[in-house]
Amino acid sequence: MQGTHVRHRMEALQDAVARVDRRHASFARHARLREKDGFVRFGIDALDAVFKDGFPVFALHEVRCTLSRDIGAASGFLAGLLAGCMKNRAGRIVWICDPACRLDGGQLFPAGLAMFGLDPARLLMVRPADLKSALWASDEAAKCTELAGVVFQVKGNPARFDMTATRRLMLKAQQNGLFVSILRQGGEEEANAAATRWCVDARASAADPHLEKGIGLLRLSLVLERNRNGQTGQWTVAWNQHEHGFEHVPEDHVDRPAAALHRPDGAPQMGQVMAFERAS
Repeated sequence: MQGTHVRHRMEALQDAVARVDRRHASFARHARLREKDGFVRFGIDALDAVFKDGFPVFALHEVRCTLSRDIGAASGFLAGLLAGCMKNRAGRIVWICDPACRLDGGQLFPAGLAMFGLDPARLLMVRPADLKSALWASDEAAKCTELAGVVFQVKGNPARFDMTATRRLMLKAQQNGLFVSILRQGGEEEANAAATRWCVDARASAADPHLEKGIGLLRLSLVLERNRNGQTGQWTVAWNQHEHGFEHVPEDHVDRPAAALHRPDGAPQMGQVMAFERAS
C-alpha cells in the first residue's frame, strides 16, 4: 500500500514538472516572437519617437474616451491600431462588450471596420449578459494562443475591473503573444497594468482636396496618457482609408474644418409675426 502511494506521488510530481517545462517552452517561443516582430511603428516620426523599440504589440493597452458620444472615434483608432499590429499575424480577434456599453454606444459596423483596414470576417463578437460574465470571457480569451487579439469594451470605471484584473490580462498577453486592449467608454483615467493608455477625441475634418465641398480624412486627437517607456505626448492625426495608415496633421492645419455644404451662413430672415387671440 505504501509503495503504491509513493508511486502515485512520484507520477503526480513528474506531471507537474512536465507542465512547468511546457509553460517555459511556450513562454520562450513567444519571447523569441516578440524579439522578431513584436513591435510596430505608426510611420509618424513624432509619435514613433516616444517608443524606444516601437509600439509593443504583445501587451495590454487601453484606449478610452471621456464621453460616450466619442466611442466611435475611440473604436476607430483602436481598429486602425489592430489592423497595423495584426498585418502579419493570422487568427481571429475576440471583441467582448460589456452590456452597459450597448445602451448608448450602439454596435460595431462592419463597413466601418473595413475602412480602418480591419477585416470584419476576423472578428468574433461576444456579448455577455452582465459585467461579471464579460470579465470571465476576457480572461478566458486571453488564454488562447490561437487568437491574434482580444478587446474588452467596458463602460466607465467599474470597481470589479480593478488593478488585479488588468494585471492578469497583461501577464496573459505577454505569455501568450497576444494584443489585448481595454476600450473604455465614457470613463476616467485610472491606475492599471496597461503598457499604454490613449485618450481619443474626434476633431473637425478638413475639406477634401479632390471633391469640391467634400469632407476630407477623419481626424483624431490622441493623448498618450501613460507609456511604460516614460514618454507621453499629444498629437492630431488623420486616418487615410486609401493607404490604411495614420498621418500627422500639423498644428497650423488642425482648426480648419470643411466648409458647410449647401448651408447659408446665417439664419434666414423671419417673416411677419402675428399675435393671435387666446382661445380661452
